[in-house]
Parts: sequence; structure tokens; C-alpha cells
Amino acid sequence: PPLDDADIARLVHDAADAWTMPPVRLDAPSWRDRVRSPRARRLDAVRDSLRRLGQAATTAVALTVAAALVAVVITRPPATPGDSGGPSPSLGATAPTAAVTPLPTLLLDGEPPTPSTLLVQVDGGDFALVDLTTGRIGGGLTGAAYGSALQLRADGTLVCLCIKVSGSVNGRPTHAEVRLDRFDRSGKLTSSSPIAAIDGEPDPRDSGFPPEEPAHIGFAASFSAAGRYGFVGWSARAHPFWHSGVIVVDLVEAREVNRIDLPDVTSGEGETRRVVLGPRVVGAAGGDALAIAREWYEWTPASSTGGTSVEAADLFRASFAGGTFGNATTADADRCGDRILRAGVTADDRWWVACTRSTSGTVVVRRLDAAGTRLGDTSVGVGTGIDGELTAPSPDGRFLYVWNPAGAGLTRVDVATGETRDGHAAPAAARDAGPLRALGDWLAPPAAAKTFLAGAIAVSPDGRRVYAAGIDPVADQLDTAGSAGIFVFDAERLEPIGVWRPTADFISIAISPDGRFLYAAGMPNVDADGTPRPGQPASMTVFATDDGSIRLIAGQLGGRLMFFPSTRLE
Repeated sequence: PPLDDADIARLVHDAADAWTMPPVRLDAPSWRDRVRSPRARRLDAVRDSLRRLGQAATTAVALTVAAALVAVVITRPPATPGDSGGPSPSLGATAPTAAVTPLPTLLLDGEPPTPSTLLVQVDGGDFALVDLTTGRIGGGLTGAAYGSALQLRADGTLVCLCIKVSGSVNGRPTHAEVRLDRFDRSGKLTSSSPIAAIDGEPDPRDSGFPPEEPAHIGFAASFSAAGRYGFVGWSARAHPFWHSGVIVVDLVEAREVNRIDLPDVTSGEGETRRVVLGPRVVGAAGGDALAIAREWYEWTPASSTGGTSVEAADLFRASFAGGTFGNATTADADRCGDRILRAGVTADDRWWVACTRSTSGTVVVRRLDAAGTRLGDTSVGVGTGIDGELTAPSPDGRFLYVWNPAGAGLTRVDVATGETRDGHAAPAAARDAGPLRALGDWLAPPAAAKTFLAGAIAVSPDGRRVYAAGIDPVADQLDTAGSAGIFVFDAERLEPIGVWRPTADFISIAISPDGRFLYAAGMPNVDADGTPRPGQPASMTVFATDDGSIRLIAGQLGGRLMFFPSTRLE
């Protein structure tokens, strides 16, 4: 029926109340807080849409009508996601489901799952503890910045390689302190030891606030496989160069025991500007060596936001024994990808790295010899616009599983030979955008608001099953995707076993140490199908892996994005 003035006023009011910025990438700072890499610039479409909306505001009637149409779309009732994939005796399409919204503070079926206290990272870089016996999340534990790492120890205490930043030039920090902080089981700080301090400087060729908002320092912390040592990758601009390296921290003695410096690189020639991110130890590299990835990006001209940009990664191999690095040698990372995800060993000192090419939507598994020379590449498509961790190794290290979340495709790569085997489940049907949705997307395109997944695939501890978080295919690249649920595969045959319906928009999953439970973190402010729901809290859903039933829902976990630091829970 025709809309009268009261109807239009109500719809405009609803649209204004529902107006939110899209979620940001989870494993890196928000688009304003992180370095202005090309990944962050994917969200610039939002800024363009807001500029178009401002132009539309010059005509009050047009703005009113458009807002009303958008409100009709974004306030529609959420669709109920359906199951896909065939049922099985153990995991069928009849797994219990819960209401999409609102979610309860705590819904428990039986005894609480183990573990029932979870460590999560939250938007902003800090960490928090989730208590599933009460359905509550604690406040920030560390006050640390992105790049910090927090580890749960066997005795239940926590150890943090915490990065504390200060100083500001052009809105970016210039000083950082690295501290080793210890916390008891309740999250109370028990000790804090200074480790190192790093200073960077702005590019002296620029003045004011450069549109790209480049960082002056960068960090990436991690822990050794055995848990004795910590690694702090750092980078700092000292024009005309970027300095970078990795600091080794003895976690028992709480002190720096060694560091390795990586080759300096230019901060950009002429009108080109370059930013170097903190190096990361990404895995083993054959023998007693470790693989170190150092990513960077550059753009031209300097006064642009993005402009003509290049994004790439350097790869190094360095021996590591007794807390000491040997000399770093360069390995072949040419055209592998703009981000190096992980590394591992095969045999005879051969090793591999997995890279992602964001522009083409592929994951590349590169095999290398002991000298770092390329032996071969295997490329697997994962879909464009997906930013997050879409790979997981098998427990024995023989295979790497690569997940396509929109296409519901699972590929297993033999890391020694590069041979692949594919498995597929039936993805959810794409939603029809329609003319009203198309107009709404023109005014405020979600800009791939649901394409950020922090740990979308997990392998059971016994290596028999693979669990993966899917996203709904969308009718338009600017449409907002929702969760397609948790897809379960047989790891050997790669056959789909079942699909567990989503209770929320799942963005991160993790498996319990005994493989009995699968934990899925839900995004705040949206429903399971991606429909904006301002004020809806983040959530945690726990599935029993034997039959796919929901063991627990904690639906009131605050307004911050939260995700698991690892897909294997401690």
C-alpha cells in the first residue's frame, strides 16, 4: 500500500537507528587503527558510499525516499539459514537449532563443555576471558596493542608478549615498549618485565597528515612450538630506510636472549612511499631452521590514498637452536602472494609456505629446498574478497587443508608433492538482491562487510575430521553475506558429513583439545544471515562433535568483535 508521511518518518527513523559502519578485519587493527595497507583500503568503498549519501542529501525528497527504501530492506525479518549437505548417521541435517535473535545469556544442554573458560582476542588488540559457566566475558586483560601475543600455560596462568605504544605523529605511534607480563588464572597481573623499546619516525618528506596514514613502527609477536621462547618481530622507519628484525625472549627468565636483524629496505624512492610491517615467525623451515615472513606495501603518488599500490612479502630462513638465531638467508617468495600465512617441513630439509593472493582470491602452497629455492607451486581458489585465515595443517604435517567459504569447497594439498584432492558440499543458495536491495547498496554498500574470518577452518586432534565456517553466497559483490553454518568433512575422503545451522554470524572457530566440542564465535550487531541488528551482542555457540547438537549458547558477550587466537584450544 502507499506510504503516508507517518510511515515514511518512521522508516527514516528506523534507518537512522540501524546505521552502522561495517565490521573490520579481525586479525589486524581496524581500518583506522592499522597500517593503511591495500587490505584496509577495501573498506574505502564505505567512505565513497557515505560521500554519495551526502550528495543525495542535497535533495530532501530523494534522501527521504531512499532512506525509506533502505529501511524496508535492512529491517526485513531475517531468513532462516537452511542445512546443506546430506545427513549421516552421526551428523545429520536435524541438529537442534536456536532462535537467530535474540540469543539468551546462557543456554546449556547438559554439563558445561570442556574447556569452559576461553581466551579470546577482541577488537582493538586486547584479550579477554569468556566464562561459559556464567555466559559472561571479562574486560580487557592486557591493554596491549595489535601485534601482541598471549599464551595460556599448562598451569592455567597467562604469559603476554605485550606491545604498549605511545607518542604520535600524524596520528600514528612512534614509540613502543615490549613487556613480558604474567597473569594468574583469574587474569590478575602478577609481574611485568621490560624487554625492549623501539622508536620510529615519520617520513620527513611528508608534512601534515598524509592521506594514507602510514605507520612508523610495526610489531608481530608469537611463541615457539615448545613454549620456552617468544618472538617479537619489529619494524621502524629511519628514512631513507626501514629497519626490522626479530627479538628472542626467554619466557622463563623474562629477558631478551638474542635478536636477528633483517636486511634494510627503502622507505620509498621519489614519489613512492613504503611501509614495512613487523616480521613474523611463521613456522619451521627444515632442519633446525625457522621461516620468517616480512610483508610490506608501497603506493604512488605520496599524496594519494592507495594510488598505484604494490603489496608483497619477503621470506627468510634462519637456523634456530638454544634460543639463538643463525644468519638469515633469503628464500624465494617472488609472486607467492601478498601475505605469508604459515610454513612447515616435509623431508630431506625441504619445506613449504602457504601464501595468499588477495586480488586473485587464491592460496598458493610453495615448496622449497634447503637453500630456499622454489621447487613448485600449487594454487587453490578461495574466492575474492575473503580476508582471513582459510588454511589448516593436518596433525601429522603431511597435508594442508584450504577452504573456500562461499563455495563450500575443501582442498587437501600434499605439501611434499603439491598434489591436490577436492571435496565439496552444497553451498547455501545465493540471495536475490532485487531492485530495492540494489538501490540500498548504491546508497550504503556493505563493502564485503562479512568477508573477514579469523580462523575459519579447524582439524580435529585425531586428524579424522575437518570443520569449516561457511558464508552465504551473495547475489552481488556489495551484498552482505551471512553465515552458512559449520561444514563437516571426512578428512580422508573429503566427503561432506553434515552442516550445522548457524545461531549467529560465525567469524571464528576452534576445536577442544579432545575433539569433543567445536566452538564458534558470533559477530555482534548482525544476525546469522548478515542482517544488521544494532545492539545485538557477540555470542559463543558450542557444538558437540559426535552428533552436531548444540551444547551451549552464550549470547550476551558484549559489543566487541571477538575471535580465537588459535583454532586449537588449550
